[in-house]
Amino acid sequence: MPVQAHAGSQDRRVLSTPAGRQLLGLFDARTQARPWRLGSQPFPLLVLEAAEPGVPVDDYVGELERAAAEAGIPHTVPVPAPGADTAPEVALLDAMTDEGAWNGLRHGFGRFRFPRSDLVRSFEKASERAREKNAAHPGSTTPMDEWKDTAALLSWSRRPFRAPVWWSTVILLVAAILGGVAQALADKIRIGTLLLTSLALLVAVILAAGLTTRTIWLPILSRAGVGTRYRWFATSSFFAVLGGHGFDDRLRRVLDRPQWADTAEFGLQMKTLAFLEDLRAAHRKLSPTLRGLKRPVPPVVFLRGVTADNGGVELLSAMSDIRSRRSELHPLLVVASAGHEHRAALDGLAVAPPPGPLQDLYDAWEASLGTAQAPSQQVAGPWLLRLPIPAEAPDSLAPSRLSPRRRPGWTWLWSWWSLLLVLAVTAVGGSYLHGRLSSAHCSVRFPFSANVDTRLEDDGAGSRECVGVSTEGVRFERERQSTGLDGDRRAPDRRHTAGDLTLADLQRMVDEEDASVVRGHAPYVTVLYVGMLTTADGQEQSAVSSIRELAGAYLAQLANNHTDQPGEVGMPLKVRLLAVNAGQNMAFSGLVADRILAIARRDPTVVGVVGMGRNTSASQAAIRRLNDAGLAIVDPVNSSDQLPMLAHYYGLAATDHDEAVAALRALGGHPVGRALIVSRSPGPAQEYSSELAADAQEALRPRQPDPLTYDGTDDIAGKVKTACENSLGHPYELVYFAGRAEDLPGLINGLSSGGCADRPLTLIGGDEVARASFGSGRHQILLPRTLTVYYTTFNHLPNLVAGGRDRTNAFFLLSRNVLGIAPGPLLADGQMALTYDSTSALAQAAQKAFNTLGLTVRDRERTAGSSVVTSGSVLLELPLLRANEGASGTIDFTGDQHTLNGSGHRGLTLVKVTIKRGQPVYQPVCGRLNGDLPVRGLPACP
Repeated sequence: MPVQAHAGSQDRRVLSTPAGRQLLGLFDARTQARPWRLGSQPFPLLVLEAAEPGVPVDDYVGELERAAAEAGIPHTVPVPAPGADTAPEVALLDAMTDEGAWNGLRHGFGRFRFPRSDLVRSFEKASERAREKNAAHPGSTTPMDEWKDTAALLSWSRRPFRAPVWWSTVILLVAAILGGVAQALADKIRIGTLLLTSLALLVAVILAAGLTTRTIWLPILSRAGVGTRYRWFATSSFFAVLGGHGFDDRLRRVLDRPQWADTAEFGLQMKTLAFLEDLRAAHRKLSPTLRGLKRPVPPVVFLRGVTADNGGVELLSAMSDIRSRRSELHPLLVVASAGHEHRAALDGLAVAPPPGPLQDLYDAWEASLGTAQAPSQQVAGPWLLRLPIPAEAPDSLAPSRLSPRRRPGWTWLWSWWSLLLVLAVTAVGGSYLHGRLSSAHCSVRFPFSANVDTRLEDDGAGSRECVGVSTEGVRFERERQSTGLDGDRRAPDRRHTAGDLTLADLQRMVDEEDASVVRGHAPYVTVLYVGMLTTADGQEQSAVSSIRELAGAYLAQLANNHTDQPGEVGMPLKVRLLAVNAGQNMAFSGLVADRILAIARRDPTVVGVVGMGRNTSASQAAIRRLNDAGLAIVDPVNSSDQLPMLAHYYGLAATDHDEAVAALRALGGHPVGRALIVSRSPGPAQEYSSELAADAQEALRPRQPDPLTYDGTDDIAGKVKTACENSLGHPYELVYFAGRAEDLPGLINGLSSGGCADRPLTLIGGDEVARASFGSGRHQILLPRTLTVYYTTFNHLPNLVAGGRDRTNAFFLLSRNVLGIAPGPLLADGQMALTYDSTSALAQAAQKAFNTLGLTVRDRERTAGSSVVTSGSVLLELPLLRANEGASGTIDFTGDQHTLNGSGHRGLTLVKVTIKRGQPVYQPVCGRLNGDLPVRGLPACP
C-alpha cells in the first residue's frame, strides 16, 4: 500500500504554492502548544484530495511531515508490519500503537504508552489460539479460557487452579517451622507481639494466594483502578451496551460474540476506541505526572494515499464513528491524502466541499460539527474534513518554518529529572542535616526532627554525654550497657532487681509510670529530679549516687500514686517524674536549667525540682536561676553553706559548716598540731570542696595547717605523696579530706606511698566519704591498718532502721518490695532515702495546696483553670511543711529562716572506721536524725 515513511525531498516547493501556504498555516494553527486547552478543542481528520488529476497531494503530506519533524511535533507515519495477515486497516492501527513508531518526542514527555490497545490485542491473540486449538481438538478450549491463562500472574496458576506437587510440601514445612517458632517464643515474647506477627504472616499468605489466581486480583484491579486498562474495560459505556455486569461478564460477551470470527468491524471499532482512549489518557492534565500539561501539542498521524483497498478509508471511517459515538474530543490530528482517482471512496463519508480558502473550509467544518454528528443528518463521517488541493505553480519564496514546539518550562519542575535532583539534594542535605541533628541531640526522629529537651555535649574529658530532661523515652546512656545501682555495667533487663537495676531500667520504669499518670484522668503535678546520671568514660562510679537518688525519687512517686504495696498512700494528686541529667561533675547545669525553664513555661504542672546534690559552681548558678524563676528546689544532699539563704531553696542535708563542727568530736577535745587539709582546686564559686576545707580549718583550728589543692583523680596521689615525703621530720597528726568520693583511693595511695601511713594517722572527711565503701571487695577501698577514718554522713543506716523501722517505714517497705533492696550496702550512703524524702516533700506540699484550694471537691461551677496546682501555690505550702515518719526522720521546713549555714536541724552522724582482723568496723560517734530527732544510745553531734 502507498502509506510509507517520508524519506524527504530536496526542496519544499509544494508548500510554496498558495494552497501549500494556506495548508501550512492551518497545520501550524492546529498544532500550537496549548497545554491548558488541548483537550477542549476538536481536531479533524484532514484529507488532502487532488482537485484535478496530477496534483501531488502525497508530497504535501510528506512536506508537512518534514515540517512536523523539524518543529518537534509528535507524529507517526504508520507502516504495517511485513507479511501481516490481518485486514489492512487493522494493520495500520497496530502500526500506530507501536511505541517506537512515534517521532518528534524530544521536547515532549517521553514515549506514548498504549495499555488499552495491548489489552484488545490480547483478546485477539486469545481468540486466535482458541481457533487453532479447537481446529486440532474440537471443543478443547474457548477464547475466555485462553485469555485467563495468559492473564495469570504466576506461570503455574493455570485453570483449573493447581499448584505444583512441591507446593503442598512447602506449605506443610512452613507450617511446621512457624509452629515450632511460636512454641519456642511463647515464653519469651509477649502475646500481643506474637499475635501481631502471626497476623502479618497470615496477611502475607493471603496476599500470595491472591496473586496466584486471576479471579481474585483482576476484579480488584478493575474496580480499584490500579490497572487503567482493566478499569477502562470494566466501566466503558462502549462495552456496557453488550450487557453483563463486571469484568468477567463483559469479557465473556466480547470474546464469545459471533461477529468476532466473522467480521472485523467490531474488532476495528474496539481497537480504534482503545487507541483513541490511550491518546486521551496520555494527555490527561490531572494525572500524577501532569503529563497533559507536559504534552501541549496534539500528536499527528500522517497517512499518504488512502484508498478503499489499503484500509485508509476504513480507518478514517472508524475514527469518525468512535468520536461521534463517544462524543469525546481526542487530541489527535490526522493528515491524509487521496489521489484524484480515489475521491469517490470518500463520498460516502463526507460530501466534497466547494473550492475556497482552506481556513474558511475549516471554520465551516468546525461550525457544523455540532449538528453533523446527529443521526438525522445522515453524515457518515462528520469528523472528516476534505480539503481540495488545486494544481498550482510554486513561487520563488520558500515557505516559513514552524516554530519549535516545546513543553512549558515550568513543567520541568515536576519531572523525573527534578525528582532525581530533589532526591539527590534530599539525600545529601538530609544526610547532612540528620548528621548535624544526630551530633547535637540524643534522639533524632524521622525525618528531620529531634528531641530538643536533651542534647549531646562534650565534657571536660572529651566524652560525649547526653544531658537535659528525659522526655519521650530518651535514654541518657548511649551504649548498650548501663550503670547499675551496685556500680557494675550490664545490659538493662526487666527482670533486674536490687543492685542489678541499671539507670536504663529505672528510666524505663519512670517512663511507664509517667505514661500511666498522663493517660489517667486524675490531676497531677510534675517533679523533675536533677543529678549526675552520666560521667566521662571510665568514671561511671561517680554516677552511682545519682542513680540511687533517682531510685529514691521513683519510690516516692509510687508511694504517692498507688495503693498496691505497703507504704503506698495513693494521693488524689498524682506525681509525674522527669529525670534530668547534668553530666560529669554537674558541668551542664546551665543547659539543664534552660531546658527545665522551657518545659515549665509550656507545662503548668511543673511545681519544683529535686536533686542538684553535687555542689559545684555550675550547679550553684543553675539553682539560683531556678530560684529566681520561682521554682521550688528541694535538695537531698547538697551541703552548701550559701544555698540555704535562697528563698525557694530547701535542703535536707546538713551544711558544710555543720559537718566541720561535728568533726570536733573526732579530736576528743585535744588540740591539733600539724594538719594536712586536702581539697580540690576552687572554681569561680564557693564549691563543696573549697567551702568544706575552709569550714574545717576554722572549726578544727590546727596549729600548723597545710592546705593542699589538687585538680582531680589524676594528680591527687602524686601531690599527697610529695606532701608526706616533705613532712617526715614533722609528721602530720591529722588529714582532713574535703574532696570527692572518687578521689579517695588516690588520697590513701598517696598517704601510703609517701610514708604518712607508716604511723598512726587520723583521716577526717565529709559526707563524700560516706559514699565510699571500705574493704577488700569489688568497688571497695582498702584501708591501711594504721589509719583511723572519721566521716560525717547525713544518714547512718543503722540509725535509720533502729527499732524495726525497716519493717514499718514506707521507704524501706517499698525499696524491699518494689526494687528488691533490703537494708545493706545499697542504702548505706543514705542518698536514696534522702531523695525519697525530698520528692515526698514536694508531693505533700502540692497535695496540701490541692486540698487548700478545695480541688478535691467536684464542682460543676468551678471556674476554668482553678484545678491547676502551680509552682507558686507549692512555694506557699513548703514553709509550713512538717511530715513525720520520713525515711531520714522528720521532714520539717517550719524552722527554716533561709540564713547562712542553714537551720542546723538536719540529720548528721559522725562515724569512726577502724580495721580489726582485716575488716572495717563502723562505729557511730554522735548523731541525730532529720528534724533534730535523737538517736537512742547516741549523743547528738555539736
